[in-house]
Amino acid sequence: MTWVIIGLVLVVAFGPILWLVPSKRDKRLSAMRARARSEGLVVEVRRIPKPDPQPEDRVNAGGKVRSPMLECASYGLALPRSLRVLPAWRMVRRAAERSPDPFPDWQYDLRPKGEGRSYLDAVLTLAAEALGRLPEDVVALEVSPRMVLAYWLERPGSNEASVPVLAATLRDLAAALERLEADIEAARAGDDS
Repeated sequence: MTWVIIGLVLVVAFGPILWLVPSKRDKRLSAMRARARSEGLVVEVRRIPKPDPQPEDRVNAGGKVRSPMLECASYGLALPRSLRVLPAWRMVRRAAERSPDPFPDWQYDLRPKGEGRSYLDAVLTLAAEALGRLPEDVVALEVSPRMVLAYWLERPGSNEASVPVLAATLRDLAAALERLEADIEAARAGDDS
């Protein structure tokens, strides 16, 4: 009986310590995010509208309307200077059935607005290459005036080796957008003179 009591005391004493030991998943995510920081990316956990919500995600059993959200890690690359002409947009990975979206597996979540839409064809050409290079579990790609962001689910198939590919994709897209913006500004300056 004494051994049972001693065993229970040890379990009670050391059990909570075992909760503090990181799991394999935690170690993998930590390594991926540390690698992303070393590549110059900013990693944050963000919520975006769920790409393909089920009916029960939209309305609860009591009839209350919900806003289905998906929590994922955003891997962002800050642009050296703000985009002033090109539009901001976000595309999510899902089948674009019967919609005017430009890619079959990607659909706009935030549509481009403002005068920058006139340059949208050039932007989509750049985006097409980036979308093809993203890991399979990246669910969204966003271009804002200050950042290029990839929203990543970081599923078990993803690992630290996937991060440099993502970082290179974001850097290439950011550089191409900056070149396009500079070309547009140069053309505008030439028109003004």
